[in-house]
Amino acid sequence: MLYKRKISTNRKDAETLRENISAVRRLCSEFKKASMSKIHMTTKHLLSFTLLILLSVSNIYAQEEELKHEMKLLARPLPDSIVLRWAPTTYQLWLSGNKYGYHVTRTTLIRNEKFVKEKAIRLTSDPLKPRPLEQWEPLADTDGYAGVAAQAIYGDGFEVETEKGETSIIDIMNKATEQENRLGFALFAADQSAEVARYSGLWLTDKNVKPGEKYLYRVFPAQVPEGMVVDTAIFYTGVDEYLPLPAPVDVKAEPGDRMVTLTWDKKYQSQFFNSFWIERSKDDGKHFRRLNDVPLVNTTPEGYDEADFHFYMDTLPDNATAFQYRVIGISVFGELSPPSQVVATQGIYKISSVPIMKALPGSTGETVELSWEFPNAKNEKIDGFRIYRSEKFDQDYQLLEEKLSAINQSYTDQQPLMTGYYRIQAFNHGFDGPQSIPKMVQLVDSIPPAIPSGLIAKADTSGLVRLTWTANKEKDIFGYRIFRANHIREEFSQLTVEPTPTNSYSDTINLETLTKEVYYKVVAIDQRQNKSGFSEVLKLERPDIVPPAAPVIKKISSSTNGITLQWHRSPSQDVEKQVLYRNRQGSREWEVVNTFLPDSTQTTDQPSLSGTIYRYLLIAVDKAGNESKPAAPVAGKYNAPKKQGVWITPKVKVNKKKGTVGLSWERPDQNVKQYLVYRKKEGGKWVLINTLSKNTIELPLFGKEKQSSFIIKTILK
Repeated sequence: MLYKRKISTNRKDAETLRENISAVRRLCSEFKKASMSKIHMTTKHLLSFTLLILLSVSNIYAQEEELKHEMKLLARPLPDSIVLRWAPTTYQLWLSGNKYGYHVTRTTLIRNEKFVKEKAIRLTSDPLKPRPLEQWEPLADTDGYAGVAAQAIYGDGFEVETEKGETSIIDIMNKATEQENRLGFALFAADQSAEVARYSGLWLTDKNVKPGEKYLYRVFPAQVPEGMVVDTAIFYTGVDEYLPLPAPVDVKAEPGDRMVTLTWDKKYQSQFFNSFWIERSKDDGKHFRRLNDVPLVNTTPEGYDEADFHFYMDTLPDNATAFQYRVIGISVFGELSPPSQVVATQGIYKISSVPIMKALPGSTGETVELSWEFPNAKNEKIDGFRIYRSEKFDQDYQLLEEKLSAINQSYTDQQPLMTGYYRIQAFNHGFDGPQSIPKMVQLVDSIPPAIPSGLIAKADTSGLVRLTWTANKEKDIFGYRIFRANHIREEFSQLTVEPTPTNSYSDTINLETLTKEVYYKVVAIDQRQNKSGFSEVLKLERPDIVPPAAPVIKKISSSTNGITLQWHRSPSQDVEKQVLYRNRQGSREWEVVNTFLPDSTQTTDQPSLSGTIYRYLLIAVDKAGNESKPAAPVAGKYNAPKKQGVWITPKVKVNKKKGTVGLSWERPDQNVKQYLVYRKKEGGKWVLINTLSKNTIELPLFGKEKQSSFIIKTILK
């Protein structure tokens, strides 16, 4: 739409308009005789367009808070011409344009992709302004918008009254001023009819255009009243920018009972179309008939969110015939778009009645018998009935029987729930009727559920116990009760105030107690409060969080074999092992010496360093991994026995040529630090002759002396 302006109204007025549409249809078919004596509009034209305006006008025009005198211009390039449409933004500027007209100039800026500098030329010798009143009458006979525009431009008083003098349109819109409404209706009429725009002096077709050229068009009033500042409207285009109109898209048809609601896109194509023709076919699209006498203009009333689609409602002669629909868009320049894609639909037989149903247990007590009546069968076409069932009154209904014949009036549920809710619904090929009010049936039940099985439990060190068991398979299970005892022979206490609905339960037990076990059992309950037998009793050991008592070292002694410790073992019964720790004097680190069985009371330790004081402590560890606090450490000193060296007789090998004697011997198993070599002459004493670390030596011979003897002594580390 070229220009939007709001005719003053408020929400209460808009509600009054909607409530009185039927009265509007009876409005008289002529304007005031004083101002329109030469224009005769048919009743059909006036009623149609008055109704259209009333339904549309409240949201077509937007109220401007600040008064700005501007010209608005649109241009539409065609293959051989350029069409211009303009409009003033204020009634003051409009009145001036009606009186003095508008000038349109064209400046050529581009020719064959090169910039040219040419002077602007006027496209008409005289200003363009509305045609004289007498020329409007022929147009008004064929175009209902012509009478609206002529009355707005030339009428003395812009009112339309009923034959009985009822409230006029302007009175209903009690906040509007006459001149603002004249402008609004005049521009609205020009938007809907290209011929009205021409007659109103708001249209020009420039045919003196050429491909390869681009033009700058300007539109401005021929005369501006004193004190008024007006912005000139401009538009830059050329015939090379021509694009054909698109077809309306996203056309959908929603069927109803002897009616169809059509919708199509408005959000993405609003810049293309000003109004629409709606066409219908009943012969598979071979021939289409136009449904609306005047172009359809969808608007949104004030106070409502703007819709993203246009809509049209069509009344059908019957629900049996298939119809095809298409939509043709009309631009603000009067062009018709290609037809939209055809959508096909037909009416549906709506079902508003609900079958009256009864539901009772069967004679054997193992089935449910349903029966019903459909009192409105003569007036509503149905194909059959559907049965629904649920365990709950208001939700989770499942389809029990999808398609029962329309002649059926009963149904037997062979596998009913012990307590079930039933609903019935009539349907046909295109519509599902409302569902009936739920009917409850409760069967007699004296059979208890099966005994729960698979009971297991896990407890953590905080005392939290998680119990689970196998869920019962009965459909009418109401829940489970859990029982607990501290001894197998004592009476079990019930833990659950209300039955727990799931096959799991969390319990909290005391861990600081001498009772090491706790016992559980479970019973199942159905919806009739029938109880199963007790499950097998589950024995659960309480998590051990109490550390054992510490062993006490009673004696420590040293010997050549090491340091011997003797202790009193822990009195706790759940000790799994004893751990001995050792600490060397001057060190802060404790190391594990050994681990002992619970009944061990003695050990001998042989540290690596002799003459060093060592401290010892002993702790007990129970089966749960709890460690005792250690008793006071005890100290002992290990004095290792002194190591004695050995005497070795070496092998002697004399080398007379060299004048030497060689000694060699095997290394002993001990850790030798040095070897002392002794020699004794015949009849003499042993004399130390050398000290060495290796196990061989070569000595000079004593030629004149008799043979000497040799012996080696080891010095241990």
